[in-house]
Amino acid sequence: MFLENMTHYLTALVVIMKGLDKIGTPGKTGVAVIFLLIGLFIVLGTIFHHKAQKLLKHFKAYVFAFEAIIMTIVGYLYVKDGKQMIQYVCFAAAIMFVVALVVYIKNSRKNVAEVHLN
Repeated sequence: MFLENMTHYLTALVVIMKGLDKIGTPGKTGVAVIFLLIGLFIVLGTIFHHKAQKLLKHFKAYVFAFEAIIMTIVGYLYVKDGKQMIQYVCFAAAIMFVVALVVYIKNSRKNVAEVHLN
């Protein structure tokens, strides 16, 4: 659980840093605010994970999918900004979130099947 939380916090940090970077770009204030809000949403989702899981059955799956999408977007923006290597880290993180999503889905289906068999 600790490592999983760390991945969410690191993702939030990257997204917030991209938002702060966009604040300095003329005409990108709206994009900056969106990234800052997304980063805040990820932090709050991590902090209140247990409460959110009670409200939304597969909250963790939604978070993994959302973070995969947002890291892909951040990686794309780094490519567009002409960065040399950082975008690959973002794309790798996005792939790992997709892998985590697939594992979560497989495990939740297996758990449902076990419940129905017992």
